[in-house]
Amino acid sequence: MNKNKINSIDELYKLFDENSEMEIDAEFSKQTRLIVQSLNAKGVHLNRWWVMTPTNWQCPSCNRTKLEIARLDHHGFASCQLHEHHDHMKDTVRELFIESSSSRDVVVADCMSERFAIRTAFAISAYDNTVICADCNKADGEAKRLSNANRYFSFSPSEIAKFIIVNPNEEHRIDQEKAKNLWDENKFTFDKRMEIAGLIADLAASNNHWYKPSTKTSKGIEKDANYWFSYYGLSEIDREKEPRQLLYNPTPFKGRVDLWRKTLRAENSRKPTPGDVQHLVKVNGRFWNKVDDIWECPCCKRSKYECIQMSKKNKWVFEIKNIYSNCESSDKYCEFIDVCNECYKTSQHLGQEAVNKLERDDCFDFRGGYYQSLLSIDELSRVIEARANSSHVINNKLADELVFLASNRAINQNYFDSPKHREERRS
Repeated sequence: MNKNKINSIDELYKLFDENSEMEIDAEFSKQTRLIVQSLNAKGVHLNRWWVMTPTNWQCPSCNRTKLEIARLDHHGFASCQLHEHHDHMKDTVRELFIESSSSRDVVVADCMSERFAIRTAFAISAYDNTVICADCNKADGEAKRLSNANRYFSFSPSEIAKFIIVNPNEEHRIDQEKAKNLWDENKFTFDKRMEIAGLIADLAASNNHWYKPSTKTSKGIEKDANYWFSYYGLSEIDREKEPRQLLYNPTPFKGRVDLWRKTLRAENSRKPTPGDVQHLVKVNGRFWNKVDDIWECPCCKRSKYECIQMSKKNKWVFEIKNIYSNCESSDKYCEFIDVCNECYKTSQHLGQEAVNKLERDDCFDFRGGYYQSLLSIDELSRVIEARANSSHVINNKLADELVFLASNRAINQNYFDSPKHREERRS
């Protein structure tokens, strides 16, 4: 049951009265009352985005808090307004579509044509719809006027931050030169976007588009199912599981747990080119930039370059993951070590084998690092034959011995307890 569930208006008022910080806001929250008092306002004028954001929300453009955003309007009320700032490409494409369709001798477009135009417009939008304060939203329009930008153009939230002059509880002023420079930087790309917008509009107007709607989308089915999961109370049965996981066993056919290492995968003959590496770093370099250039995996000793592998989606990837390496010789239970993705998977698989080998129904809730913590880095490295840009080859004889060792370790280190203790832990 949800202990925070509100059953009456009185309880709602009490909730906001007792809590200074909330994930949502209201005109009767402590902070809103403080705003009215500090501005000596007659009352308060909120909008829906204000109440749908936390009391400690900050504008992503001007970085002001709600206390700093609120200001007196011409009615003497505290104006507390946030707006959904959006790229105008959807409106642009719709307008161009109507213009192209209506100018034809015979109109062939239909409702599907319009839906195609609007859906495709999202692909040429410069940014996602973003909630910003009313002053930043107004500053966008003023900056466009001052810089003589195209009427269909709009500055992104991060660009707005660059030309506004900010003061608490006041409208922003505009640095005209910075706004003009930003428009000049955007103009070439914006013109290309407008060309694409015109092409989309013409395709839709001539009814030569590729949109084929479904009678029932997967998203619609998921939405319906989530409603019924909630209706029947499945969400309350086990908080640690998705409701759907209570209804079926996703792995009814359990094969051999060691099959992953008994089947040898071919070595990848392709090697990443310098261009491939540059693309990986630029597009998905989160892990690559996490370690320096001389880094090597402490388990398999491969270099950064040698740890790059081809994914199932046929693209080069580089991943580093943290494992819990068993540390019997130390006072510490285990140590956290960054290894390549292949060593991470090896550690996880061997740990799972060790637990499954025991065939006990009183198994501790093994998740994430618990499997890995049955093994040490040195033990792992002995069973691995590393290959550059490919999956590891596993020495199965040594791996069998390691699984046996890890199984005993699971028992000796009290990885198991009784159903009674598990129930006590859950409650």
